[in-house]
Amino acid sequence: MPSLTSPAGVVADAGGLLASLGEVLWAARGSHELVGTLEELETVRSQLAAVELAVLAEIDARQVAKTELGWGSTADWFTHLAGLSRREGHRMVRHAVALADRPATRAALAQGAVSPEQVGVVLDAVDKLPAAETVRARGEAVLLEEAGRLNAADLARAARHLVEVADPERAEREAERALDRDDRAAHLGRFLAITEDGAGGVRLKGRGTVEDAAVLRAALLPLTTPAPAMDTGMDPETCEEGRDPRDHGARMWDALVAIAQHALDTDLPPECHGARPRVAVTTSLDVLRGRIDWATLGTCGAGTTEDGLELAPSVVRRLACDAEIIPVALGGQGEVLDVGRTCRLVTPAIWKALVCRDRQCAFPGCTRPPVMCHAHHIVHWADHGPTKLANLVLLCGHHHRVIHHTPWQVRLNPHDGRPEFLPPPKRGRPATQWIRSRPRRE
Repeated sequence: MPSLTSPAGVVADAGGLLASLGEVLWAARGSHELVGTLEELETVRSQLAAVELAVLAEIDARQVAKTELGWGSTADWFTHLAGLSRREGHRMVRHAVALADRPATRAALAQGAVSPEQVGVVLDAVDKLPAAETVRARGEAVLLEEAGRLNAADLARAARHLVEVADPERAEREAERALDRDDRAAHLGRFLAITEDGAGGVRLKGRGTVEDAAVLRAALLPLTTPAPAMDTGMDPETCEEGRDPRDHGARMWDALVAIAQHALDTDLPPECHGARPRVAVTTSLDVLRGRIDWATLGTCGAGTTEDGLELAPSVVRRLACDAEIIPVALGGQGEVLDVGRTCRLVTPAIWKALVCRDRQCAFPGCTRPPVMCHAHHIVHWADHGPTKLANLVLLCGHHHRVIHHTPWQVRLNPHDGRPEFLPPPKRGRPATQWIRSRPRRE
């Protein structure tokens, strides 16, 4: 327990006094006392924020989170400690560092004259002013004076006006940057999603640039020319004059599939995890042989692709007619017992077994599919950790960095071999319970 004469002890003592107010029957208090209590609480909130930001700035200056606590950055550690969003955690650290160089704002916050939200507005506005310290100090003084009569939203509007007056060319520069952002927005916002429609098919949804559209159209349109009915798989007798019954949208879809199949057949895409690109489906021998127990199969489907699509038995068998069949030995709980040899890099066989076991990013709450994941060594290969299934876990890029750069821990459960994770300590309370996410299919 911290000493009452230490800063931590003083804070703990103050926290105990405030906690005692939880027993107060506020309904029995007069209106004047209620208002006075709330006013004092707001003053204390600002004073606590001043102390918190000062301590946070010193922790960041010493790089304590990196060098002593094992985190990737002060912001990552503080986000976890305070239970904030990642955006707010980074913003708090940025404001803590900036406040250390603004003594007037720091003093106003410590006196309870401004709120933490108003301080954030002032610091962000000062950062946008011209670099001359005399200009920034004058702008800071004006905003602190305005903070006495404006709330944070109105103060933000006053701050924007101040920046425009102090740096009129800034608006022009921002307008130019806005045009550049518009030019890049379509590219940065590009995406393609393939999702199940719940009726045995999939939906495609996407967005891209005009240049992307030009490339796609140049590739697809030559393949969308109407073809004779016999070439489309339709019965010529049911089609008027033997014409192609497909509309333009259907021809575009068929063209897209044809190009993708051509790319796979000719090995045009880059290699992934050491194997030629293929449509990988995890299924059982009974499904391939046509022996299916529909009572146990339920609604999960007979096969699952690496990106989580559920396939019907007939589709699985049709794909298997022209496919490489890779046998994998499974235990009673579905765990993979043995694949491949030990080496530093994950082999295609080990990768397929890892996907078969984890199904998606194994980090709690994450559902990113295997195509977005890496094979993480639980015991690092450089520390003599073997490259085998019992030492690997499937993690997406973000959570792979989390495991490497924060105190999060991962292991395989000794009973069923499934990955589970131990969170870092939080607010002085060590984490003792290992947690894991539920896989897509059990």
